[in-house]
Parts: sequence; C-alpha cells; structure tokens
Amino acid sequence: RARRQGGTLSETCWWNGSLASRREVVISPDDAGFRFGDGLFETLRVDEGIAQDIDAHLVRLYASLPKVALAIPERPDTIAEAIAQVAQAGPRPIARLRVTITRGHGGTPTRLIEAFPYEPPPSEPTVVLLPEFRVDSKGPLVRLKSLNYQMNRLALARAHELGAWEALLRNERGHLSEGSRSNVALAFEGQLWTPPLSDGCLPGTVRRRLLEEGLLAERSLGSSELGRAERIYLMNSLIGLLPVRLA
Repeated sequence: RARRQGGTLSETCWWNGSLASRREVVISPDDAGFRFGDGLFETLRVDEGIAQDIDAHLVRLYASLPKVALAIPERPDTIAEAIAQVAQAGPRPIARLRVTITRGHGGTPTRLIEAFPYEPPPSEPTVVLLPEFRVDSKGPLVRLKSLNYQMNRLALARAHELGAWEALLRNERGHLSEGSRSNVALAFEGQLWTPPLSDGCLPGTVRRRLLEEGLLAERSLGSSELGRAERIYLMNSLIGLLPVRLA
C-alpha cells in the first residue's frame, strides 16, 4: 500500500469495506452525498500515524446515523480498525483523517475513510463574529456533522476574506453558538463557559471531554460578551483547546 509523506496526500483509503488505493475510489454521480449533501462525516487528528479519540468520534457517528435514517453494515470496531489502518498509512507528522458516510445509491451507503496533510493554525489566530450567518438551534440538522455544510463553508470563506482564521456564529436568538468548524468557549474569572447544546452548537469531542473533566461549564453566551471575555478559545479535534483573538 503506497504512501507519500512530508505533507503530501496519502494513497491509502478505506472504501466500502476494504483498503483501496485512492485511484480505485469511484463515487457514483447518483450518490446522494454528491447530489444532495445527504450524509454525515467525522474528522479526527492523527499524530505520527496514530488516530486520536477514535471511540468518542464513533460514539457520535453511530448516535447520529439513526437521526438521519442511515445504517451501515460495519460495527464500530470494524470502523475503528479501518481508521487505525488509514491513519498508519497517512501523512506525517500530523494528518487530518475524515470518515464520510453517505446515503449512496440504490440503498447501499457509501463509506469512505481518507487522510490528508494537516498544518496546525498559527499561535493565537483571529476570529470574527458574522451575524449574517445564523445557526438554527431548532433545525433538523442541528448537532449533526452533516455533509450539508455549505453555510459553514461560506462563513469560513467570508472570515478569510476579512483576514480572520475562523468565523463565529450566533443562533436565531442572538446567542453565541459555535464557530464554522469549532466549538467556542469564553473565560470569565477563571471559569470557561461554552454554549449549551440547546443553543445549536455541535457536541464536539473536545468539548465533551472538557465538560466531563469539569474544566468547562455550559451557559448561554450573548455575543456582546465576546468583548468582555478574559480569553476566547476554540475547540475541535484538530486544534484541541486553542486561544484566539477577535479580529
């Protein structure tokens, strides 16, 4: 199984039940993921060939599949082994591994695991609040890692146009919800606060771990609190807990 390292793309994927070369992977033009963004995904960090927090990601994935009426033939331990194999063949020293599940075509879901080079963000990057991009805290896709990701992509592109690394989003009630690709937390008097799931944020794996360890607490956050916070942090599986600044 070929592998290119040093910041280049890995040739090894796991596709519909077995390891394959990237050149062998073929997605049908009728695939519902391609046509409609109908599916789910997970993103994991890989350090020196070892995927991080596999169990936490698979718990979220398998809990989300029934919510969109999707089922896959593999058990979680099978997907975990596939993740480990693709991670081991992936770029070094750090890779971004993605698990993609789509509704596929003809009743057969598409399952793809692939690894990409990853460059960590600069120290204390900037963020910008974008009120024009609104999270619907009551929407059917809220709290799911859905392939229907266009709003997040547009918000991130707008943030980059403004010179920021990440976009912060509010919900329909004006509460801070999340970043376009991260959870958010604000520090006040030594306590870290993050929006509750009821405000529309994704149940991130790092967010969950910090809550379980008692290092993070939940409450609704007004967007005006951004300017008063002692520190602002972003969280996701690739960056961990990252301090940021308002642009």
